[in-house]
Amino acid sequence: MLRSIVTGPPFSWLSGGLDLFDHYWTAWRTYCRIRAWFPGSRELSFSLSTKFKYRENIRIGDHVRIGPGVIVGAHAPVVMEDYVRISQYATIETAGLDLNQPLPYPHVSRPIVLKRGAWIGAGAMVLGGVTVGENAVIGAGVIVTRDVPPGAILVGQAPRQLDRRVGG
Repeated sequence: MLRSIVTGPPFSWLSGGLDLFDHYWTAWRTYCRIRAWFPGSRELSFSLSTKFKYRENIRIGDHVRIGPGVIVGAHAPVVMEDYVRISQYATIETAGLDLNQPLPYPHVSRPIVLKRGAWIGAGAMVLGGVTVGENAVIGAGVIVTRDVPPGAILVGQAPRQLDRRVGG
């Protein structure tokens, strides 16, 4: 009985109205963030859950789409040219640690460039010093540590052991 009262009108109308208000409020907040943070980018789209570290080091072209949960760490410059797509929960990170130095390991950072039309798949990671070529595709979950040629498609995982650290 109580369930039919709470799920029926007028409660369902009120709930639907609140959901619609929340949708428009979220869209408005996202629009305001985009315009304030990247005023020179046209047709830019990203989610409220997208995180930008060191925004002053990020340049974004036109028609760029960035999915929810993406992290862009720009300790060094990050350039995203026109028509770049970054799928959900991907990470673009310029900084890392110099493991050849004594503790505490100092940070080192190198720039990242995502050329026109590059697509970064869900959960992928692009690390510092990498240029992803025009129209290249990075598959889901791939970790990119080297330059990617234009038009290349990278998929899969191929872990390998690095040389041992001195004292490690």
